Amino acid sequence: MLETRGTEPVRVAAAVLGPPVVAELIVAATDLAPLPSMAVRAASWVLSVVIVVAVVIRPLQASLASARLDAEDAHSELRAMATEVDFRERFERALGQAGAEPAALRAALRAVHELQPDADVALLLAVPDETRVGWSVRLADGDLAAARPIPDTPGCAALAGSTMVASDSDALDACAHVKDPDVSVSSTCVPLRVGDRVLGTISVVQAPGEVPDRHTVEVLEWVADRTGTRITEVRRLQGRRSAFREDPATGLPGPDSLESHLRESFRSLVPFCVALVDIDDFDGVEHLRGTDGTEQVQQTLAESLRCTLRPDDLICHMDRGRFAAVLGNCGATEASLAIERVREALTLSLATAGAVPFTFSAGVVESHRANSIDDLFDRARSAARLAHGNGGNRVAVAHD
Repeated sequence: MLETRGTEPVRVAAAVLGPPVVAELIVAATDLAPLPSMAVRAASWVLSVVIVVAVVIRPLQASLASARLDAEDAHSELRAMATEVDFRERFERALGQAGAEPAALRAALRAVHELQPDADVALLLAVPDETRVGWSVRLADGDLAAARPIPDTPGCAALAGSTMVASDSDALDACAHVKDPDVSVSSTCVPLRVGDRVLGTISVVQAPGEVPDRHTVEVLEWVADRTGTRITEVRRLQGRRSAFREDPATGLPGPDSLESHLRESFRSLVPFCVALVDIDDFDGVEHLRGTDGTEQVQQTLAESLRCTLRPDDLICHMDRGRFAAVLGNCGATEASLAIERVREALTLSLATAGAVPFTFSAGVVESHRANSIDDLFDRARSAARLAHGNGGNRVAVAHD
């Protein structure tokens, strides 16, 4: 067996100095002078190759492989960026072509379906001024289906104004509308703002544990933001007032204006209420006061309606002693309270003026309880008759 003499320094020198010097070092260090010089030099070359492979080639190969992976990652990132830019441009074009609210909402739901093709996507409309959802709107064959009431109007935390992501519907902070004792899901709820109000949330429901990554959530929020902005623009362009002829006695729009406004309201999918206001015993009022007297009575009621309801609420004069009001983004409770305030304002106005008192009865109906404009009016009339039959001077709400 050959005896080595300090082989560690020799290995270091080999790595630094190269084959010719290595040979001499090996000879000197191992005292192999009797061996043929050619064999020693061959061994030194082999050792040098091994060292070069270990110190230079393998690290270079690793570096090249890492660079190749980095390049593939960069290409993948560029492709993803190009795909996202294309998506945003197509969505902006779709919104630009949306001349009405339903078209904008349809574009939003289709965009979310494209981002999350395996998810259950819906637009959940808020109960006015509450963090609860009352109606669900989905796509059917690429178009918006009719809004369907959600039983018990469950809560949705995103209606407070911030996106909510829950990996499991059993989680403590999961929205109430996805809680089900029999089925567990994940949910992402993105608020949809129109002006200073939250119209509802875009709901994305998937299997438990499957939630969009942070960047996808940011894109979903961008879709909701752009949709809300477009709806605001559409409302501003279309206006809330129509150009139909006004009633000369009261200065209010007539039945044609009301019907047009209701068609627009139904298409917008925004919840609203209709209130039919009938002067109690109008025939008796007309008999006692004559034509001029009934005209003054109607003007007084019209002024009470105008001064009490919101500026965006549409008030119309229908016919003899009958008025109608459309209260947008409003539920039955809020609408009936608003009409009660009109009743109180009328009483105060008559008492202050020392005028002969008169009263009215009103029927209130929520938009989602009717399938058409005619059905809406039938329900409102039935509620108004109920209020009148119970003694008059009161407000009744139509229920299913």
